[in-house]
Amino acid sequence: MSRDDDLRKTLGGWLGKAKKLAEPPKASETTGTLAQPERPASRRGDELTQLNFKIPQSTKKRIKQLAVRDNITLLIMLDRMLELYEREHGTLDRK
Repeated sequence: MSRDDDLRKTLGGWLGKAKKLAEPPKASETTGTLAQPERPASRRGDELTQLNFKIPQSTKKRIKQLAVRDNITLLIMLDRMLELYEREHGTLDRK
């Protein structure tokens, strides 16, 4: 077997999967997730940055389940958590 045959055999199945993909649903067929804002309106002007930290798997599962239950993103969930924390413990003095 030649190298080209090996390549076709290896990539053929993988590339063939792309042909089997269906068209994405139309906006009218979704359940409202496309109209949902990605970020809260009060934060629209803020530049996004990466936040990385490790949490227990059980905590991650609870947070994700709550976000799915309430049909919100994890970013909105974090913003709401901060609002509740600041309500309980006070806000920072921003200078």
